[in-house]
Amino acid sequence: MLTLRLTLTATPAALLLRLLLLCASAGGGLLLLAALSYALEHPGHRVAVLTRLLWCLIPLAATAQPAAVLGRTEPRAGTRLGLHAAGLGPARLPLLAARTAAVPGLAGSALTLLLTVQGGVESAGGSLSVLNLPRPSALLPLQGPPLPVPAAVTLLSVLPAVAALAAAWGARPGAAAPAPSDSGRFTDSRRAAESARRDGTGTPYRAGLLRSALQAVSGLLTGTAGLLLAAHAARGTGRGARVPAELPGAVAGWPFAAGWTLIGVGLVVAGPGLVALSGHLLGAARPGPVRLLAGRSLVREAAVAGRPLGALSAVAAALVAVVRAHLTGAGLPAPGPLLVLAAALTGCCTAAAGLAALARVRRGRAPVRELLDRLGAPRQLGRGVALLRAAATAAVCAPLVAAGGLLTALPTG
Repeated sequence: MLTLRLTLTATPAALLLRLLLLCASAGGGLLLLAALSYALEHPGHRVAVLTRLLWCLIPLAATAQPAAVLGRTEPRAGTRLGLHAAGLGPARLPLLAARTAAVPGLAGSALTLLLTVQGGVESAGGSLSVLNLPRPSALLPLQGPPLPVPAAVTLLSVLPAVAALAAAWGARPGAAAPAPSDSGRFTDSRRAAESARRDGTGTPYRAGLLRSALQAVSGLLTGTAGLLLAAHAARGTGRGARVPAELPGAVAGWPFAAGWTLIGVGLVVAGPGLVALSGHLLGAARPGPVRLLAGRSLVREAAVAGRPLGALSAVAAALVAVVRAHLTGAGLPAPGPLLVLAAALTGCCTAAAGLAALARVRRGRAPVRELLDRLGAPRQLGRGVALLRAAATAAVCAPLVAAGGLLTALPTG
């Protein structure tokens, strides 16, 4: 009942996140059922089946992002105070967030099941054990042998479980948005002023710089390993082995799937470190007020905006790779409905997570803006900080997108 009340009184942004989770769960369920159908139709192609499941991990990881955002922002700050007063402490709040994200996930899986059941259900041995897929003429990218009901239900429960776990992780203590209050804003403003007055020579500064560098290097090494693996797979397919055009599982062999996955993981891991390093570089060598504020804000916001920025860079790199293949005339496999569905799910979920991170970062900058207004700083100072911060972020993202889009090998069909 509490979950239903929170859903009915949610903001439009929270309702859009729930709708996105519903659509993502329905689309992800179709992808998983397609992988199951392919496995039943080709029982001897174990590598191709595992490859399809590996490609399905990308939409699953993208679906977890808006679920984590929903758990971090819902319930709202004022509602959290009431729930804390009612006895719903930090230990029970992640459970509430998990239920809040699991409801639209279950609704999407139920919608997928209803669409799939239109092919009919057969009984074997006195129980409902076989689920017929729709005919090829139906408006679904699924056709093949009947599916076992337990296997289909198990696969359809993966998306709600992933959404619930991601929401619980996002609602853990310290990850949720703090409750706004005058005293809290004054404290944050004072902390921001103290952070802005630091000269950058202390031990915490050096430890943060080393941690950011290690994070960036580890992510870039992971992405480089993905580039090399995809290049090795492209060399293998270029010696005469053709890639089947069945998508998304068999768009390429497992080296392509593993390589692209490593590239995406590397960009996501390297995002916070690179953003923090750009902030450290802006604040180095006796900076002025504009450079100091821009650098400190980037360092402070790297943990929040770094990973969504890395995910957006991975999606943009994939788009650049596809455009580059079309411009150079490379023989790519014809995209099927499952590939279009997976790409749409990944792009929409990543964009939603990026917009939510941008909104959270903007709310976090409010104490600094309030402090500047109290000090009587000119508006040109705030504009200069925003432009410098955007330029530094673009300087971080552009090489990642260019390297991922121009150097990533693509399958030929």
